[in-house]
Amino acid sequence: MVTVPKPKTREIITRAPFVHPDVGEIVAFHDEEGPTIDVTIRPEGSEEYAHFGLTAADAHELADEMHRIGTIVQRAGWTPALLSDARTYLPGMTDEQIIERLDRLYRRWGGLVIGYRGRLDRAAGRALAVEVHMETLERSAALVEQHAESLSGVPELADRLAELRSSLEDVRQLYIAEQERRP
Repeated sequence: MVTVPKPKTREIITRAPFVHPDVGEIVAFHDEEGPTIDVTIRPEGSEEYAHFGLTAADAHELADEMHRIGTIVQRAGWTPALLSDARTYLPGMTDEQIIERLDRLYRRWGGLVIGYRGRLDRAAGRALAVEVHMETLERSAALVEQHAESLSGVPELADRLAELRSSLEDVRQLYIAEQERRP
């Protein structure tokens, strides 16, 4: 009688594309040896591939290192020329304030902030300006609401106050629609 070894059972925990479905795949699984992560890189249209395994600790370390490198590379994009372009949309702000806003926009948009020849993309510039205008509008609306009760008792101002609130809300909706627009 021949004994056939029992095949390894691998319970898949989760799977995801590696960078993009056309690039590769990450599969986390659980087997007799515990949880493991397999990474296969096989670019579509290529005969070449790479396959390696990671533990959860390795994956965390790799993610931390990739995040560190990503941050350095992202910051390298904020050149003096790009900061100058951004200053057009964010007058009076320091480089650090501009960089903070660029970083947030970059994360929100998944990149796409730098345009042709390393200049600030126009849509990104508009988004930065809208963000600042929205903040100003919110402060203005809060100030109106703070004093609305005392002003609403004056009959001559009640209608004007309602009109001001309506106008502020219209502008707010306009800015929200502009913020939702992406390149």
